Amino acid sequence: MLSARVRITATDEGRETLLATLAAEVDQVPSMFKGFELFVVSVDAADRNTIMITEEWSTKEQFDLYVGSDHFAETMKVAAPCLAAPPNSAYYLGERVGP
Repeated sequence: MLSARVRITATDEGRETLLATLAAEVDQVPSMFKGFELFVVSVDAADRNTIMITEEWSTKEQFDLYVGSDHFAETMKVAAPCLAAPPNSAYYLGERVGP
């Protein structure tokens, strides 16, 4: 299993576009990509421009297919100009030990 944690900071001007783009990802990714298990977008209560994305994938290879897809590239074309700084990302490999 691969878990991803991505913290991003939106520009004031790009915040709404970025959130709409991420909401579309939450809706589209589950039906488009095998191995998807979780995709959560959260907004920091103390800083409305700080957004956290949490993802879980059955395998690293399935995650890599998503990140290497035309869909992801198109999403990044819209999202990248909305960012105030590069994403802060961390990826973890592990196994599910509970329900």
